[in-house]
Amino acid sequence: MQPEDVQEGPSLAALKRGDPAAQERFWKEHWDRVYATCARVLGYGVDASDVATDVVHDFLFNYVQNIEHERAIRSYLRLMATRRSLRKRRGADRHKELVPETVADEDARSAEQLANTQILLPKLADCLEELTPKAQQVLKLRFAGELTTERIGQLVGGSKQYIGKLIRQSTEKLRVCLEAKGT
Repeated sequence: MQPEDVQEGPSLAALKRGDPAAQERFWKEHWDRVYATCARVLGYGVDASDVATDVVHDFLFNYVQNIEHERAIRSYLRLMATRRSLRKRRGADRHKELVPETVADEDARSAEQLANTQILLPKLADCLEELTPKAQQVLKLRFAGELTTERIGQLVGGSKQYIGKLIRQSTEKLRVCLEAKGT
């Protein structure tokens, strides 16, 4: 019998049917390995446990129908666990960036800089309103979302050259508007 002729085993067939006993056996057999994969990326703890639980659950109830051979299960689970753990870690890292860190006195902004920022922000908001909604969206994606011009073009429609031109024109309009407002 050739490897490509191997048919799904009775446990895979039972999983595809939604047999609760087969699902329980599957859970007991694979959860520890999936958790270990998640823990290598996220560290041992609640985050790894949550991701591992989601991976096994989603596999049983959403993805098991995609599997043709039992020998593919481990690879599929490892791939799912790794991808989701990395996604979770990237998301957690973004939130860490939002937490203000203690800044040394020599690096702290002066009171004058903070006051200037407080004056500038309302003027900038007024100037942004003068731009088209598409230009506002593109600037938000570029500077707040830190996306590339190519990715922005995919999201809003347009080539990266067009998006680059729109960004340059919009930032120039903002500069002129801010200068006109006396900043």
